[in-house]
Amino acid sequence: MDTSEQNNTFEKQPHDNELDLQAASFKKTYESIEALFGSKIARLIASKNLIAAEAKLSLSAVLLSFAISLTLVVIAAVVWILLNIGVGLIVYKLIQSLSLSIILLLIINTSLGLWLFSQLRKIWDLVGFHTTVAKIAEGE
Repeated sequence: MDTSEQNNTFEKQPHDNELDLQAASFKKTYESIEALFGSKIARLIASKNLIAAEAKLSLSAVLLSFAISLTLVVIAAVVWILLNIGVGLIVYKLIQSLSLSIILLLIINTSLGLWLFSQLRKIWDLVGFHTTVAKIAEGE
C-alpha cells in the first residue's frame, strides 16, 4: 500500500469533517429560520381568525340589538299611544280645552323625545364596531 495515499486520506478526513459541520450548521440555521417564519405565519393566521371572529360577533350583536330594538319600538309605540290617549282624556276633563290638552301633550312628548335622543347618542358612543377596534388597539 502506498503511504502517500494513506497520508492524503488522513489529511482529507478532518477537512471533510469541517465541511460536514458547516453543512450541519447551515442546515440547522435554515431549519431555525424556517421554523421562525412558520411561527410568524401561524401567529398572523391566528390574529386574522381572531379579528374575523370579533367582527362576526360584533355584527351578530348589532343585528340582534336591531331586531330587539325594532320589537321594543313597536311595543313602546302601542303603549305610548294608549298612554297619550289616557293622559289626553284626563287633561281634557280637567281643563275642558281640546287645544290646551293637545299643546300640553305635544310639550310632554317633545321633551321626552329629546331626552331619549340624548340618551341614545350617549349609548352609541359606548358601543359599536369602531369602539371595539379602538379598545383592542388600546390593549396592544
